[in-house]
Amino acid sequence: MGYEFLNGPGVYTNLSVTTTPSEVKVGGSALSDRQVVTMQPLDGDIYYGYDNSVSSTTGTKIYKGQYILLESTDSLPVWIVAGSGTVDVRITEVA
Repeated sequence: MGYEFLNGPGVYTNLSVTTTPSEVKVGGSALSDRQVVTMQPLDGDIYYGYDNSVSSTTGTKIYKGQYILLESTDSLPVWIVAGSGTVDVRITEVA
């Protein structure tokens, strides 16, 4: 999937991610016309996948401090889960 130049809007927040999967979104729903999401776990490792069954054994690992950018529309959910405990994750969505 290619995307046009990003011209916004962009939204961001922090999520407290536990061992129960959380959808990567700011607020109650994904940003309309979203093209990109970013994630950065600040104090632990997380794992991402594309449905709410993602786990530390099935997801793709993002290491503590690592920054990742994914193409993702508002109709393609991205889910994250902590490997253990609670992890502070900074996320953005950009249209």
